[in-house]
Amino acid sequence: PIGKVRFTEALEQSSNIIFAKLSEKIDDFKFYKYARDFGFGIVLGIDFPGEAPGILKRPKQFSKTTKKFMAYGYELGATALQMVNAFSTIANGGEMMRPFMVKKIIGPDEKVISETKVQRIRSVLSKKTAKTLTYMLKRVVEYGTGKEARITGMPIAGKTGTAQQLVNGQYSKQDYTASFVGYFPADAPKVAMIVMLHKPKSSIYGGSTSAPIFK
Repeated sequence: PIGKVRFTEALEQSSNIIFAKLSEKIDDFKFYKYARDFGFGIVLGIDFPGEAPGILKRPKQFSKTTKKFMAYGYELGATALQMVNAFSTIANGGEMMRPFMVKKIIGPDEKVISETKVQRIRSVLSKKTAKTLTYMLKRVVEYGTGKEARITGMPIAGKTGTAQQLVNGQYSKQDYTASFVGYFPADAPKVAMIVMLHKPKSSIYGGSTSAPIFK
């Protein structure tokens, strides 16, 4: 229904169709490599037990529809940590860092017992591409599906998510996961954050449920 639009507008309006069509233009191995480089299908190595790798199909497992569905969030499994770390990577100018929970441990005498060193995992995007993505993600909040996250004077880069849940092997028409993930201040990021809602009742859409909580 949005017709022929620029790529930025497709992202603003969260067009599944346009992203599915674009996926056909990308080589299977390149598509897989970027998903993998962004941290999907592998553990990130956070300092906490039980981290799940999620699910990412290898190119030889792709069917004719895999890339189309993956382009807007299906046929893969991702954790909230993976999502927010992927957005942190864009915020960091394309550099992926290892996430951690404990920055430092301080004893009763206020001396530092141990401190986590910041670790770079890999370079995923060029600074130029990361800057372009930040511009686009800011527009999602200013003009698109993420308007409910908008704060005057605080530029926010983010994206809404609305996903059917898998129930008894089939995608449900009643049960959804709504999300909003992003970072701020967009041009000099300090915080990246994700809000995920399990089976929201007032609305299924991340833009109307998760985005206001993010705000």
